[in-house]
Amino acid sequence: MRLRLLSILSVFALVVTACGAGEADQSNTSALQQTTTTQSGPEAILLSYSLEPGTTYTYEVDLDQGIVMTSEGDGAVAGDEDMPGNMSLQLDGSTTFTHTVAEGPEPGTYEITIRGEFTDLNVAGTVDGAEVAPGEIPDIADMPPIDMTILVDEQGNAIPRGDETGDLFGGDLGALGALGGLETFTQGGDLGRLVGPPLSDGPVTVGDSWSETIEMPMMMGLDGDPVTTVITSEVTDTDTLDGHDVFVIETEMVTSMIEFDLAEFLIGFFEAFLPEDASGEDQAELDALVADLRFLMNIDETVGEMTTLFDAESGLARQADFASQTHMIMDLNMPDQATGEMMGFVLDMNINQKVTYRLVDSAGT
Repeated sequence: MRLRLLSILSVFALVVTACGAGEADQSNTSALQQTTTTQSGPEAILLSYSLEPGTTYTYEVDLDQGIVMTSEGDGAVAGDEDMPGNMSLQLDGSTTFTHTVAEGPEPGTYEITIRGEFTDLNVAGTVDGAEVAPGEIPDIADMPPIDMTILVDEQGNAIPRGDETGDLFGGDLGALGALGGLETFTQGGDLGRLVGPPLSDGPVTVGDSWSETIEMPMMMGLDGDPVTTVITSEVTDTDTLDGHDVFVIETEMVTSMIEFDLAEFLIGFFEAFLPEDASGEDQAELDALVADLRFLMNIDETVGEMTTLFDAESGLARQADFASQTHMIMDLNMPDQATGEMMGFVLDMNINQKVTYRLVDSAGT
């Protein structure tokens, strides 16, 4: 029975990856509210992104990221036997990202393919008390190339696709965390975004604000309130940048706390493989496993702030400065696949990130 459960645990990794998306049914519901404040400034106009199919925009991207992490227990249960007990890192670097626009599947929608790679990051800090060697990047902080396609409308609203996963982290929880779900936070997964905020669907000028609420259900049909992100923007000023008139837009993005326990899902998965004629010993072993199984994830309410210099004439964000802080805790108690013994693992991570995007080129392709 023990070997059977361990084999099931291995299979589960593949099943979540393959079919977890189908059970999540990601959705995006928004309610736009606009507040108008009479204030001296330019005439109110409708702001929209200029998303001409066949056009490529190039942004210079500066990244400044700090990661502080502590862990206790056996990292093997999280898919990483070399998980450090403590780590404090500061990473910074610059690169360029290209945003290539194509027609979307419906009128008024656009596919934007974002590609870029940080090939020369500066890393400083310690891992388990030892200084990080020059040029060395711990696996948990390494950034693979960004290559992704998002779907948006003219106002910059993200449009979920029916074939997209409901994975809240944009990662792969199929490896029971393999800390793949952390990639969004530690490995640049959130850098692939439209530069600039969702824009109002009505004319705005200095002093006007608008908000949008986005809801995403929990992954894999788990019980719990949907994760809510409230995006509030305000035109606070006008300015010039490199000879271009721009609106200064201040945006706050608040995502509600995310808390879930995958143990219930895992238990159902194990029970489905228990033979109908299972012996009392097999049932007792499963009951013991169920009693100790734990897969908790908690991400505190996250607040992101962005200042965008938006060129209304060209329909482009010429610069955007984004900052966010994230605190998360992972608490696991899972069977070791080799011995069947329960292994505990707790990870506590804080991430501070600042990203600056500067438009350096736009051209038809």
